[in-house]
Amino acid sequence: MALDTWSLEETGFDEMYIAQGESLFSIGNGYIGYRGFPCEREPAHHSGCFINGFYEISPIHYGEDAYGFARLNQTMLDLPDCRYLVIFIDGRQINVSDERVKFYRRRLDFRTGILEQHMQWLTDEGKLVHITWETLLSMQQHHIGATRVRIHCDTDVHATLHSTIGMPVQRANTELDPRMGSTLSGSSLVCEDCGYYAEGEEARPGFQASFKTVESALSLSCGAVHESSQPLQTERGDLEEESLPVLTFSWSGADLSFTKYFYYHTSGRPGETLPLELAQQYREEIATSSWQTLVEMQRSWYESFWSHADIEITGDEKLQQALRFNFFQLQQSTGRDGMSALAAKGLTGNGYEGHYFWDTEIYGMALFNHTLPDTARALIKYRISTLDRARARAREMNQKGALYPWRTINGLEASAYFPAGTAQYHINADIAYAIFQYLEVTGDDTILEEGAAEVLIETARLFLDLGFFNPEKGGQFCINEVTGPDEYSALSDNNCYTNVMVQHHFEGVVQLASRLQNENAKLWDRLVEKLSITDDEMSLFARASEHMYVPYDRKRGIHMQDDYFLNKEVWDVAKRGEIRHPMLLHYHPLVIYRHQVIKQADTVLGMLLQHHRFPWYQRKRNFAFYEPLTTGDSSLSACIQGIVAYDCGFLDLGSSYIRQTALMDIEDLHHNTKDGLHTASMAGSWMAIVYGLGGFRMQKGVPSFRPQLPVELQRLKFHLTFKGVVLTVTIEPEITTYEAKGGTLTVLHRSEVLTVGKEAVQCSTRAACKAVIFDLDGVITSTDEYHYRAWKRLADTHGWEFDEKINQKLRGISRRQSLQVILDHNQVSVTEEQMQEFTNQKNIWYRESLEELSPKDILPGIPELLERLKQHSVYTAIASASRNAPFILDRLGLSDSFDAVVPASEVVQGKPDPEVFARAADMLGLYPEECTGVEDASAGITAIKEALMRTVGVGSAVDPALCDAHVLDTADLTVDMLLW
Repeated sequence: MALDTWSLEETGFDEMYIAQGESLFSIGNGYIGYRGFPCEREPAHHSGCFINGFYEISPIHYGEDAYGFARLNQTMLDLPDCRYLVIFIDGRQINVSDERVKFYRRRLDFRTGILEQHMQWLTDEGKLVHITWETLLSMQQHHIGATRVRIHCDTDVHATLHSTIGMPVQRANTELDPRMGSTLSGSSLVCEDCGYYAEGEEARPGFQASFKTVESALSLSCGAVHESSQPLQTERGDLEEESLPVLTFSWSGADLSFTKYFYYHTSGRPGETLPLELAQQYREEIATSSWQTLVEMQRSWYESFWSHADIEITGDEKLQQALRFNFFQLQQSTGRDGMSALAAKGLTGNGYEGHYFWDTEIYGMALFNHTLPDTARALIKYRISTLDRARARAREMNQKGALYPWRTINGLEASAYFPAGTAQYHINADIAYAIFQYLEVTGDDTILEEGAAEVLIETARLFLDLGFFNPEKGGQFCINEVTGPDEYSALSDNNCYTNVMVQHHFEGVVQLASRLQNENAKLWDRLVEKLSITDDEMSLFARASEHMYVPYDRKRGIHMQDDYFLNKEVWDVAKRGEIRHPMLLHYHPLVIYRHQVIKQADTVLGMLLQHHRFPWYQRKRNFAFYEPLTTGDSSLSACIQGIVAYDCGFLDLGSSYIRQTALMDIEDLHHNTKDGLHTASMAGSWMAIVYGLGGFRMQKGVPSFRPQLPVELQRLKFHLTFKGVVLTVTIEPEITTYEAKGGTLTVLHRSEVLTVGKEAVQCSTRAACKAVIFDLDGVITSTDEYHYRAWKRLADTHGWEFDEKINQKLRGISRRQSLQVILDHNQVSVTEEQMQEFTNQKNIWYRESLEELSPKDILPGIPELLERLKQHSVYTAIASASRNAPFILDRLGLSDSFDAVVPASEVVQGKPDPEVFARAADMLGLYPEECTGVEDASAGITAIKEALMRTVGVGSAVDPALCDAHVLDTADLTVDMLLW
């Protein structure tokens, strides 16, 4: 039976699965959220009902206090359950765990948002009763929800339905797991008023209640009305002190449809100014609501949602279902009112106390900016609404500008552990990144007028004040004592991710200022006056951006995660045993901090978000270094690892990470789905597909794609919105198709510029060869004899052994590497000064012999080959380890025959590292896979393969089995061979 990829379904009740099932079958509408517990609230692990941004505060207690510590925690509350409904059939209470249940099914429909539970119940008299519950939370009327119960039996039964408001059950967190969040002691809600609707006030019987939080002084009003398909006998319960209203409905018959409509309204959330009296409007709306009307509204809303957000996959039903589940649950948990955001567990559990983190901006906003810009706008409005509190926090931290909290609901810092909380200053740059992305993708500058421009400038001011131009690092701008995304390395100097994101932040502010001065002078003048912006300050932003210090280790050729990371001890399994995961539950922070272990992608994430600052060969080298050190203890990591793995050509690894991201909750891969779903990972699964398989990036405002479809998939289709134009991308093994609605759009298919309009544009999914990159020595000319004579002369001068056999080992590698081979063979050690002296002397002798070179020394067939490539409009380049390449080409008369010559002096890692070939592709403006490399040495062939290029080997020194094509002589090279 084919898997229904538009729903999540379970058949049969499993007590061990209760907690996980509640999370998976959660429903929400961005304002209200219900875990997937039954209407009768038992059996249940956590019968949680939440409102986004509704919280209680409590003091944070420190054993050792200090100035500036966060003072008040905020906790998303379990709220009264207006859906609460208990059913008795012939005197027996219905319960899914009862042995009388003969069939049970639960289904969550992604196209309507309806949670359906169906049960067949056997009465004591042997009657088989069919009972179906359906619950929805309206996507178009956020304050309203409804539950419909249908009862059917082939003979008459007697049913009693008790309806009331279920109060939250106090829960205690006894586990040492900070991801679960703490629970409040005692009740946080006080019932201020409750009662039944007066006779004649409502056509349907109902009740209402109002509550207020003890400390945060937030107000909540809720209530319900009821309707049925059959006349019911109705009883009201006696309202005693501290009791809530109860309505009891009795009926006898064979078929009944009973609907409970309920509403919630709050007052006092961040930015919320609506009066509580508005609750009367929601009472009136539910009094006239129709189940069918609500369902049709749901269908309409989800049809629009999926037309923008759906990703269609052919070839993996499980992955398809998981992606739809993730996007469905993500939008259910995301605030769209400008007063709330996206909590780490959404509205599916109160893990992390329901706090908002950077997850929203870096993971959630990537999806919303490109598919649901109205939601993205609302999330920016939430940050704008808490700007004054961010300003106050900056002053408290003795800084200028604004500092947004690491974790919060109401805009105040709620992180009690500052090394992994407040020290993550990158939250400011993350918010700025999301705003700049929104502006670029939507073109909606009105958000700047509404406060986003102030956010960008004030958050940048914080960094300008936090960092300094460090004379010890050549006057570069440094930011010390911060924590990056990797919370296993705390309080470091110059975290690479932080610095490059701040660099982007500074650049963006400078460019925005220039644009506003030219295009919206009134807004800029208001900002200058309100924020006291000066020309000197803008100059400092520009200077700090230009001189940002980005830590780099030239010896390894990698970017350092921070100034200290490479000095830490590598985890020694013999000394400490295998790492137990997640590390934060098994090791003291100090043990973790002193080792090279990474909780989640850090430098690698920076490379993705700021890909234009890291050439491809650098991204690959960095990824290869940090990948084995990354523990994956955070659910945020797998999607980023998967995207960058695809970027670097590690497709199997990338596919593994992408599946891990998509199936995170459905398969409970982190073993804590019971506490709520991983909303950032859900957004990450969208990123993993679009950025990973689709290779999507923005390049100077232009959407670019680098499609790579794994063999197990036959088709991938997704949609992206750019300034009102909806671009649909369909990737198949042979053809990638681009279609646009609402206008025309310029896109890049790898390096090919396309104009996409009403007519679909198709390109080959597989990269076409647009350039041939040649090694020099042994491919264009042969200077082996000159090299040999120079090395032999140097060896003889110092009494070292050197012969043709040793010389063969020098093919394709740099001068310094060659000398090291000779020294190692002779078991000789030299100083750095001597190394430089010897290589310089060898080069002098070598250069002297090169004076003999002339066009006659060009290898057979090369001039003709270069001419034919030019006729086919194919670029050519030289990727040689020789620093004498320009001089040699000049002597050969070929200086004008190549479009690019890689400066060997700038190459950090020589062959077999792919850098020199990847640099050539960069210089030509191409992706590596759009090139063919030609080499005569094994090290060079390896470099070409590592660069993802087609490999063509020349000569007997190259193993033909390692090449895509091979010839013994350059005269045998053909255009067809090079262009595939």
